[in-house]
Amino acid sequence: MSTRTRRRVQAAIGLIERRGRYLISRRRADGHLAGFWEFPGGKRKRGETWSACLRREVREELGIPIQVLQHLDSIRFRYP
Repeated sequence: MSTRTRRRVQAAIGLIERRGRYLISRRRADGHLAGFWEFPGGKRKRGETWSACLRREVREELGIPIQVLQHLDSIRFRYP
């Protein structure tokens, strides 16, 4: 059994569509999972709603305002 402490991280991601095209971005070359493609989003702050989290993260990362229309799904994932 591992002695490492696991911590739960909550994150919101957005499926952003405009005129039939979807927005994805590539992770920075110097960061975690460098070069992988991902949907925009990020970690939720304590007390923040999921919608507020996604709007804040997209504004911080991409500088664009978004409107959250609906919640599609929730998943749990463990990084190896």
